[in-house]
Amino acid sequence: MRAVIATALLVGLVVTSFAQSPKCRVCEKPIEGKYINVEDRAHGGKAAVCPECAELESRCFACSLPVKSTATKQADGRFLCERDAKEAILENDEARRICLNTREELDRLYWRFLTLPSTNVSLNLVDQFTLTSLFKVPGYGRRCTAIFGATSTHQLADGAYVHTISILSGLSRKRLEAVAAHEFGHTWLAENLSSGRKTNLAPEAIEAFCELLAYQWMDQQQAEFEKQSIKENPYARGQLDAFLKADAVHGFNTVLEWLKSGEASELDADDPDGVRSVRAAAATSAPRRVDTISRQPASLPEKLALKGISNGSGRRFAIINDRTFGVLDLARLQLAQTNLLIRCLEIRTNSVVIRIESTGERQELFLPKE
Repeated sequence: MRAVIATALLVGLVVTSFAQSPKCRVCEKPIEGKYINVEDRAHGGKAAVCPECAELESRCFACSLPVKSTATKQADGRFLCERDAKEAILENDEARRICLNTREELDRLYWRFLTLPSTNVSLNLVDQFTLTSLFKVPGYGRRCTAIFGATSTHQLADGAYVHTISILSGLSRKRLEAVAAHEFGHTWLAENLSSGRKTNLAPEAIEAFCELLAYQWMDQQQAEFEKQSIKENPYARGQLDAFLKADAVHGFNTVLEWLKSGEASELDADDPDGVRSVRAAAATSAPRRVDTISRQPASLPEKLALKGISNGSGRRFAIINDRTFGVLDLARLQLAQTNLLIRCLEIRTNSVVIRIESTGERQELFLPKE
């Protein structure tokens, strides 16, 4: 009996010792002795890498970890480790479909406030060499050049605009969606800001608005690592925090009005109320587009209210405030003091169950009693 117990303890010690020895993320062999923690830039956290693999020269483009010869190599020389190669969108047609679908989803998300250009946009998936070369091409009026995408805009003689969006191929789906949201933001700014405002607005503020679109779309997808990456990106130099605070306090439409007619060139994260400082003359004289709605707090409802329930084509629909929802539909509703992104979870006989996406809170709204 003692021999059995001793053997069991010995096995337990061996298993525990082995479990405490990390495996190398690259070669997947147990590491004995010292190892190196390498930041995983695709999923976050640290990955243990043995000294031998740490000496490898090639790195995965997505996660920055060393890769062996079995890694997937793109035509432009980029490597993808086995894990990130599985997550990458490698077919250009599929990547283009995802980008266009992102634009459509953003239109649904912000349907009350803006409509992103579509028919006058050329979308291309390019390799790293092509994307880098775009940074040197002269003759673009306004151009966003980031590590994953570039947007160029030309204004034609008749005043119309044409946009060219180039996005790096081989990105993961979430990264691709975030980049697409950012770049489509530039197309909207190009068509909706006056030439004077484009000159006056700080480049960091322009980038922050585009990052705001990307961040909020990642928020809808519950892509926490991508949200963190966007917030930590120094690209907008702190302006993204200012835009997020202004949007949370005063609403998205107020941010749009500031972009078009604001007095300052950038926002102050410590003063979210600054987003309300707009030039009255510019706001009233500038031509208004049908895809934006003026902020009129006095006429906005104070709270969410279920106005009606109907059946159509075998489906139930609910009218909440001024928006029609089907089951699982997502939309942002503007209230007098804030705006809420809500998803309709269930439509019942005389009530609906919704979820407030920012907090996860569920509410049941009832039809008014007659």
